[in-house]
Amino acid sequence: MNSKEIRIYNLSPDEFKESIRSVVKELMPQQKKNEEKLSTPDELLTVDETLKLLKCSKQALWNWRKKGILPAYRLGNRVYYKKSDIFNKLVKQV
Repeated sequence: MNSKEIRIYNLSPDEFKESIRSVVKELMPQQKKNEEKLSTPDELLTVDETLKLLKCSKQALWNWRKKGILPAYRLGNRVYYKKSDIFNKLVKQV
């Protein structure tokens, strides 16, 4: 993506709209790529993979699980987190 500087304080309303349109045109392909990455909704992550993804401590992850902030799934003695749950929670936080 090419980087361009846009100065909006001297633009007319029509020029401003055109600038916004050009920014949206440039961002749409990147948005589609991001949506494709998130298209694996049922991918399960281990605790260690989740910790690396969220860059948080085990204690924080455990607290979020206990408070119901981030749902966890048990298979036998192991705990897993759905990648889609993590991304959905992150999107809601932003």
